Amino acid sequence: MRPAVTLPEDIAACLDDVYGALPDPDDLRFAAVIGLLLPREDERGPALVLTERSRSLRAHAGQVALPGGKPDPGDDSLVDTALREASEEVGLPETGTTVLGRLPLVPTPSGFLIVPFVGWAPAGWEPRPTSPEVWRVLTPRLSELADPAIHRVTERGTWRRRPYAMHEFRVHDPPVWGATGIMVHELLVRLGLAERG
Repeated sequence: MRPAVTLPEDIAACLDDVYGALPDPDDLRFAAVIGLLLPREDERGPALVLTERSRSLRAHAGQVALPGGKPDPGDDSLVDTALREASEEVGLPETGTTVLGRLPLVPTPSGFLIVPFVGWAPAGWEPRPTSPEVWRVLTPRLSELADPAIHRVTERGTWRRRPYAMHEFRVHDPPVWGATGIMVHELLVRLGLAERG
């Protein structure tokens, strides 16, 4: 069994402001995701909600992702986008989620600028697939994701004048990688569970 993790007392202080100013997306389109933390009472600590996308999708089929997607006209903010998408994809209740903050934005070659939020899911709620886009729901513990034995950097480079490192977490087949791997690694760094690099 992997050891428990100790989270900061004030997770929000480790994150960027939920409603902080966003940069001009230039030729990219905004999308929003949310890293939902599931409270767990046992010694292994909280879990993170991830989805495995349906293999029948035209884009990113079979990949592991955080719940989220593109804004709808009725969304008041990108936070609302992330929460609405999580409701559609994994059955997140309309109330009870505590949005704690934001991680750095992640541009993608598919033309999006992803805005990742982080929040505590409602106590007692268990995610389940509630959209045909979602094949299954994964809930790895933060202690699993923080295990150096399942993590590796697969690539380093520069894209759009920004250096990047591609992180892979082998907690599932397929692994967590790509933009999701970048966001998961940043979350672990912010929570003091991984080294930057």
